[in-house]
Amino acid sequence: MRELLEKGAEVDAEDAEGRTALTGAEVDAEDGEGRTALTVALAFGKEAAARALLEAGAGVNAGTGRRPLHGAAEGGMVEILRELVDKGAEVDAEDGAGRTALTVALAFGQEAAARALLEAGAGVNAGTGRPVHARERGMEEMVRELVGKGVEVDAEDGEGRTALTVALAFGQEGAARALLKAGAGVNAGTGRRPFHAAAERGMVVMIVELVGSARAMTLQEREVPTLIAMGADVNAGKGQRALHLAAKDGLHEVVRQLLEAGAELGHADDDGALPAWLACSGDSVETVRLMKEAGADFGGAVQWVEARGLCFSAEILQLVQE
Repeated sequence: MRELLEKGAEVDAEDAEGRTALTGAEVDAEDGEGRTALTVALAFGKEAAARALLEAGAGVNAGTGRRPLHGAAEGGMVEILRELVDKGAEVDAEDGAGRTALTVALAFGQEAAARALLEAGAGVNAGTGRPVHARERGMEEMVRELVGKGVEVDAEDGEGRTALTVALAFGQEGAARALLKAGAGVNAGTGRRPFHAAAERGMVVMIVELVGSARAMTLQEREVPTLIAMGADVNAGKGQRALHLAAKDGLHEVVRQLLEAGAELGHADDDGALPAWLACSGDSVETVRLMKEAGADFGGAVQWVEARGLCFSAEILQLVQE
């Protein structure tokens, strides 16, 4: 039956004696993945088939694998999803992988279904495969909503990964930033860490942000060259680039590595600041000296720093004015 539904079979078609496919059928029989025909129909967006199965008595909580509510979430069948809830579907029931319907909705980019489940009381921390880990589709705004509802940002999935690691692994920078803003730990997780995921994707700016947040000097020296060797563009970004971030945080070893890889000293960020100017606003004399030796332009640095209510250390000011 599952294959027929996937191919668009008309579940209400009658034979010569007026019998449908449901006549005498076990409507809650499961396929090899523990799904009922109702779950499959919903997952493939077959509304007519789903309604016919419901009328035939299909169970809203049937199935030892993914349940009908998971199917509705996957297929984005919002109206039927609400009907299933009204009929007693368990909102936080887990499928065989420990995922709730909310997690499935987010994983398949079904934002309307996710919102309907949240309205129905779906738990933001329910399941061993948590909703906030479903970051394959980005959905930055949904991350913020989950955080607002008390999601545990550093909870781990079955592989020991946090939501931040998953977001970075799928290149979802907006979601990653939302999680960082919510306090996600840059070194959290017993499995793959956020830094490793960002490194694999070649996300240089995110790498520098993570390193700067953690102040993990051993990671700076080991991982940034790996990123560069992987072909990461050290000059990526129209505004603030990796060199700006490293200079601002006084990460002199990262600054050195970026400069050796061709990072541009003359690129201004959206606030008009050159990387060297941001270095002046910090307290790393080594970083300022390194950038000066590389030919950085410090003209305008004093005015830029003072205009923002910042200040130089005496040693940095002397170095800049030499």
